[in-house]
Amino acid sequence: MPARFSRFIPAISLTGDFILLNIFFVLGFCFSTEQALCLEPIYLLFFIYLNVAWLILVFVFGANKINRNTQKKSILFSYIRIIVFYFFLFLMFFQFTPLEYYSRNFIRYLFPLYFICLLVFKFGLYYLFLLYRRWGFNFRNVVILGYNDSTEKLADYFKTNKWHGYRFLGFFDGKKKKEIIGDYSVLKSFLESNHVHEIYIAAHAIPKSQLQDITETIAEFPIKTRLVPELGTFSYKTTELIQYGTTPVIMVHPGPLSYWYNQLIKRLFDIALSLIVIVLLLSWMIPFIYLLSFFGSRGEVFFKQRRTAMDGKEFTCLKFRSMRRNADADQLQAVKNDDRVTPLGRFLRKYSLDELPQFFNVLVGHMSVVGPRPHMLKHTAEYRKLVKRFMLRHTVKPGITGLAQVNGYRGEIKNTADIRNRFKYDVSYIENWSFNIDIKIIIITVWLILRGKLWAY
Repeated sequence: MPARFSRFIPAISLTGDFILLNIFFVLGFCFSTEQALCLEPIYLLFFIYLNVAWLILVFVFGANKINRNTQKKSILFSYIRIIVFYFFLFLMFFQFTPLEYYSRNFIRYLFPLYFICLLVFKFGLYYLFLLYRRWGFNFRNVVILGYNDSTEKLADYFKTNKWHGYRFLGFFDGKKKKEIIGDYSVLKSFLESNHVHEIYIAAHAIPKSQLQDITETIAEFPIKTRLVPELGTFSYKTTELIQYGTTPVIMVHPGPLSYWYNQLIKRLFDIALSLIVIVLLLSWMIPFIYLLSFFGSRGEVFFKQRRTAMDGKEFTCLKFRSMRRNADADQLQAVKNDDRVTPLGRFLRKYSLDELPQFFNVLVGHMSVVGPRPHMLKHTAEYRKLVKRFMLRHTVKPGITGLAQVNGYRGEIKNTADIRNRFKYDVSYIENWSFNIDIKIIIITVWLILRGKLWAY
């Protein structure tokens, strides 16, 4: 398949969608009932409705935008959203017509089976094209104008991701470096003698005096042009190009959780898990701990403390009280062998049971199950002066557990290195969030708690 045929990949993918759709929902129904029934106007209308609804959802959720850089995760989440909305549109049709279709029990199996076959087709197609490119077909010859750290990383991507079908021919730059074809004066002759599909331009690395001549040279050839922006410390984040009138602006997203659908997935999971913990654990633990504390320290069951939430706001964080009342509660962290900790509190803290009331915070939306741990207001004010971009960790909801905690950074912060390392993991979580990461962190947290090795005291 020549490179120019890449535009047919979305068409092949979409055609497969409709073939499977009609096999399951149309032919499957016709063969399981009287075939003459399928020709009745109401059924023909229903079949058309099914196909149109699917087409609309594909375009709404961008599943039609498939290219050589599309990731498997993107395909999976796109079709999860499509199949969920499709199910509701499917049921909606029956609210307005007296149509008799498959039985409820049959529909219960129809959608999961269709979804599984759809994913098998999508991922089969995905790997088929990757393999085809690895054999040397459907490739694109690319060159990069301007040599710096960003373009060097881009070149490494082209060279190490052969399955995406890029052939990196070299750089054009005035420097004397390996893989530099020559300076910008030889660009035109090179394009005339070589078939180049795409040019990547790092305008910030090219002298302004030469940039105009370079763009005029490129305009003489039918070559796709890509710009490599210099984003500095924002370069690791997701970006989107938007238009303000005729002016293009790069919008920087603070990570996957900046998208509403990821926020929705995370929030629904938070609500479900917090309800389970509240009903199954806290419903009996609260009165039990109250009795123990009544006959022990005679203190309150809950400890309430103001902490920093998302967007730098404040919220009241709940914990089971593990310390005697003291004037330093909002100033000093717990330290090893802290004499403020009660015998019951020491047990609760060892197994992190004192954190369980925070599931109430999760339920009302102040926190998430997984996220950066919230600090006391005093410590937030201190740490933001010690660590650059510290408030980036407050672009998402704080969590009961997090990536930093399962990697050993929990509890007392003894020095600047501790908070820097904790921040490093928090930022990594924000930048790379996925539902799978949340599940993994929860499983590791539970395992460490059961072993009593979550570094708490």
